[in-house]
Amino acid sequence: SPPPQVQWELSWSDEFDGAALNHSLWNVRTNDSHCCPAELELYVPEAVSVQAGQLVLRTRNQTLPGPNGKPFAYSSGWVDTQAKWSQMYGRFEANCSLPPRAATGIWPAFWLMPDNQTADPQCWPTGGEIDIFEMNGDPIQDSVFGSYHWALPGECGKDREPIPGAAWRPANSAVDWQTGWHVYAVEWRVDRLDFYVDDQLYLTRTAGAKAGLLLPTNPMYVILNQAVDGSLFR
Repeated sequence: SPPPQVQWELSWSDEFDGAALNHSLWNVRTNDSHCCPAELELYVPEAVSVQAGQLVLRTRNQTLPGPNGKPFAYSSGWVDTQAKWSQMYGRFEANCSLPPRAATGIWPAFWLMPDNQTADPQCWPTGGEIDIFEMNGDPIQDSVFGSYHWALPGECGKDREPIPGAAWRPANSAVDWQTGWHVYAVEWRVDRLDFYVDDQLYLTRTAGAKAGLLLPTNPMYVILNQAVDGSLFR
């Protein structure tokens, strides 16, 4: 069923209209990677910039020493609002231009994680993870993906939805349509998540459906990053 009509009220935004990133709003991941051992990038502040009203996350092929001296083949950028801004329910959106599909293995994402992880920050995904979009540079699919990862209480590391929820691309779209500017959004209500591209609804997750699906129960913060996925790199 279609989502109910809501008149949203702006609670937080950043138009990136200054000369540099606003550090009162954003954290920048520094000298660190993330998550999967296959990820090839090291996040560095030099990869994050603000130019002409745009946040730029630049990924470069360069060898850098990371934590404990481990070498990384790529540098890239990550910003988030953890402990600076989070919200429970609402519409979260970003206007983004993504890399071309020829950038095989590139992995930009706009996603939300729970800001209340003090009890057990490693017990993912029991608090939920909302992937408003992910995109892998891929000459076959040319799609973005919306997903919701979750688990029952105590199921640390047991993702009930490990496969991306849905792929989306415009009807009759040209190659590299995603390099244009598009608004990616999720509307999070108490009982559902609705995923949009340019206000076109393409995925819904409903509380209680699909093995008793649990939606997040804490405010979530925003992450924008660009990884390099070793499993897709050619």
